[in-house]
This record gives sequence, structure tokens and C-alpha cells, in this order.
Amino acid sequence: MNIKFVTVTVKNLKEAIKFYEDILKLEIVREFSPMEGTNIVFLKGESSVMLELIEYENKSIAGSNSKVSIGFEVLDLDNKIKELEEKDIKIIRGPIKTGGGEKFIFIEDPNGVEIEIIEGFSINV
Repeated sequence: MNIKFVTVTVKNLKEAIKFYEDILKLEIVREFSPMEGTNIVFLKGESSVMLELIEYENKSIAGSNSKVSIGFEVLDLDNKIKELEEKDIKIIRGPIKTGGGEKFIFIEDPNGVEIEIIEGFSINV
């Protein structure tokens, strides 16, 4: 599996975008709102790994702290789910399907870091 993106939940999306564009010279490659009150932006630098920023307009969903997760791409999510079940790894959310065709689940590492495993992820850049 390859790391495709790292996700940071932010309090203010516009402020976060400005920081990552101005200070770290990342460029926006995709912006969308998958559901009301959730705004997502993917940014990319010179490497193939992207940064995903998520803002929840409902602050009770976001919590008081920034949250980080790591996204890994797989070719077959169903097979990965079977493998995780065989290893007694608990799926904490999902499977979730998007209108764009992606399917994903969330697990946690031993330290509580959220890991997203996604099938069908593509951004044409």
C-alpha cells in the first residue's frame, strides 16, 4: 500500500489553505463538499503524497483539537477488509461509498491514529 494523503481536520479552512499555499507552497488540486457542512480541499507539493484539509461547519463534529489521519490506497477494499477481520483489526467507520465511486473504511493504529483505507481514489493532476 502507498500513502496517498494525510488528513488534517482544521478549524478554519480558508486560514489553513492560505498557510499551506503561502508558507509551504502547496497547490490546491481538488475542492469539494461531500455533504452539507463538510468542506474538503486536497493540496499537493512536489511529491505524490497529498494533504487533505477537512473543515466541519458543525464544530461539535470537529471537536476542539485538530485531528490527523493517514490515507492508504488499495486496489480491492473487500479483500483488505477480509484481511483485517482475520487479524482482528476493528473497523471503526465504514465501509462508506461516495458519489465519485470511492469506497473507504477507517481503522486505528495502536496509538489511536486514524488510518483511512480507500479504493478508487483518484485526482487527476
